[in-house]
Amino acid sequence: MERLIPRIREIAKNLHKTESKRKLLAEFLREVGEETEILKGLEPSKLEDVKVAGVDGGLSVKSLHGFDCILVRAAAACFHYKSGKRVKVEYFPSRMPAPEADVLEALSDMEWAHFSSIMRQRIEVNTAKQSLEKLKPDIILMDGSIVPYYSDRPARTSHVYRQYSSMIDEFISLYKRCTEKGVALAGVIEDSRGASFCRIINRDVISRVDHPLAMDMSQLLERTRDTNLLYWMLDKGQRSRIFLYSEKPEEHPVLREFGELAGRVNSFYLKTAEYDRPFRVDMLAGGSDIIGDADHLASVLLSISGHHSGYGLPAPLIEADNVAKLSDSEVENFYSHILSFAGNIPSVMRLRRDQRPF
Repeated sequence: MERLIPRIREIAKNLHKTESKRKLLAEFLREVGEETEILKGLEPSKLEDVKVAGVDGGLSVKSLHGFDCILVRAAAACFHYKSGKRVKVEYFPSRMPAPEADVLEALSDMEWAHFSSIMRQRIEVNTAKQSLEKLKPDIILMDGSIVPYYSDRPARTSHVYRQYSSMIDEFISLYKRCTEKGVALAGVIEDSRGASFCRIINRDVISRVDHPLAMDMSQLLERTRDTNLLYWMLDKGQRSRIFLYSEKPEEHPVLREFGELAGRVNSFYLKTAEYDRPFRVDMLAGGSDIIGDADHLASVLLSISGHHSGYGLPAPLIEADNVAKLSDSEVENFYSHILSFAGNIPSVMRLRRDQRPF
């Protein structure tokens, strides 16, 4: 490690230099923010009478010699707010839901990765749909985007493509049910690695300003993620400009399967805690007043998040995560029961990397 110290110092110096440039860029964008409408300040909601359900899932997997096993569960935690205070919490399916279990044989590593992600997303969406009927929330918050990630899309020839297609149908069904019920649907992405906002700023703002450093700012934006810029740019209680999740949804590898619903997914960033990074919100637009819908949603999120100055996620999602998460010991216990019933046959042998004697 001692031999790496000079290189580490060089990397740290370069990172600090680049971050200083981003901070200066953010200060410039803040100055032109109101006239270009790239940021907006909000007042926290008074939470007079609103129910917000957070939905999250937990996943635990174990690979063996002959098959892979998976445990997955999801939970909804619905917070009732009145007069600005939380007065009640309801859970679906329960405060301690039992996990679902499955085993898969003869899947490649890639197909196994797709299947496990698909299974988790399907149970989360199903839990959201059922909590919509059982708990009757005004807002449903999903952990992560309300659009499946394109990296989870298997090839049409894959053994798990049928499960993927069924998952897409479940998402579409959730969109439609929320629209019919007048329930706001949004996904909260806590660690977004997106750069869509930076590309929009580069195209719509930097390219149109007369500034001696415009070229340098443009090049900096090309290698900047949204949250890296917005950490410096947004104050607590501010949101970014609203932008389409995909400017060409008909060409998006996943959204193109959503039909007319594809163009209704919009995004923005919101900062709810002074010393935390902004998080991205993907929302399903319910009508023609997209800005009004986004402002209302952001106002509620501002009121139910950021109770710690260094951690700004919504409380219902934090609680849903606490209920749904699975520990490694649970899948290990599941494996032990399979072993006790099946016996020590080759299929249930552990992988060699998990049983090295030294």
